[in-house]
Amino acid sequence: MKFVELEPALDWLNHLENPNPRENLDRIECAMAFFDNPHEGLPIIHITGTNGKGSTTNYLKDLFLSQGLSVGMFTSPHIMKFNERFSFNGEPISDEDLLELINQMVDLDAYMQTTEYGSLVFFELYTIMMALYFQKKQPDVCLIEVGIGGYRDTTNVFVGEISVITTVGLDHQDKLGSTVEEVAEEKSGIIKQGSTVIIGAMLEQAKRPIREKVERESAHLLEFGIDFFTDQVENLQAEGSSFDLLMYGERENWHIQMLGVHQVTNASMALAIFATYMQKHGLQISLERAKAALRASSWMARMEKVHEKPLIYIDGAHNVQGLIALRKMLVQYFPDKTVTMLYAGLSSKNQGEQIPFLKEFNLEKLYLTQFDHEKAMSDEEFELVNTNDLDYEFVDDWQGFIDTYLGNQATSDLLLITGSLYFSSHVRQYILK
Repeated sequence: MKFVELEPALDWLNHLENPNPRENLDRIECAMAFFDNPHEGLPIIHITGTNGKGSTTNYLKDLFLSQGLSVGMFTSPHIMKFNERFSFNGEPISDEDLLELINQMVDLDAYMQTTEYGSLVFFELYTIMMALYFQKKQPDVCLIEVGIGGYRDTTNVFVGEISVITTVGLDHQDKLGSTVEEVAEEKSGIIKQGSTVIIGAMLEQAKRPIREKVERESAHLLEFGIDFFTDQVENLQAEGSSFDLLMYGERENWHIQMLGVHQVTNASMALAIFATYMQKHGLQISLERAKAALRASSWMARMEKVHEKPLIYIDGAHNVQGLIALRKMLVQYFPDKTVTMLYAGLSSKNQGEQIPFLKEFNLEKLYLTQFDHEKAMSDEEFELVNTNDLDYEFVDDWQGFIDTYLGNQATSDLLLITGSLYFSSHVRQYILK
């Protein structure tokens, strides 16, 4: 069987099943071996973290491109189109190349069904496809974002010369653990022998298992707040932020357009990774080009303005840590705005903490809704986790709600749509198309 059109090919790709849970990386390694291990020998920066990994990866991509390096990037989830998950030099994979990769997965699936492991599914297949695509394109640097966790994530078959842990918080607790120490232990699994490890701001109890793994792997650790740090952070309101980064004995001023102090931290992480990689490879940095690239960098569904009049922003905050950063950003960057929120979330997230936390936002009105996703929270499920008498209204038809809001062009209020990157994807496509 070979596909000639992309839509049925993607449908096949996303509907393969395997009743046996993946306990380790053996079946991923078996699949890689089928293609003669395309993941080996690539220049890898491997990035995990509870929050911030997507923005950090995107900043990195723009910084490396500014220096004339070619960049492969693997991220998830996609916002507008599946192709976004695999990019080269900032451009999503073409439909033709994607179709070719899926047809290679057809061959792989036929082989895997003859093994003890059976079919690969979803992210497992995406990881194999990414390895084949990057082997073909041969980027100067590959930025690989972990799916979930670290040790057992399919991307952990790659050997990163730089391993990055942006933040550690409680998310995916059913898979990663119920304490920050357990989550940190799982994420530290991406640390490889002799690698450089760069970690962001996190609790001391999260750092302990990471430092222990660094020591076991004879790796070199750089910590935000110790080996590099920011000061002179200036809130430029709608223009973003400026800040000084101190690292390797030097101070430089930088400017970003993405909103929020958490984005200053993400940008600082990206700069530290970028500077370390360039130094390791003996490459000179053009500060002028790097500063222009960082200033222009943006990332879909991360406090992204999708409509001007009326003013609408979308943000993919999908856990308590993300909501804390979002609330802080609203206070600092929109102090005079009246804010209405439209929120939808997944039942696989800790809505029992997230929904009560929404009471901490200073909102004119809160609307909860449901969208087309098998794990989307329903009205009844929201009611079950509303343990602190949160005042909200449930909206059955979020598209109709947005249509009505768009008709009110005279309002100076801000509509903030958040709760899930998947929901943000649906909303972004609806408003912009």
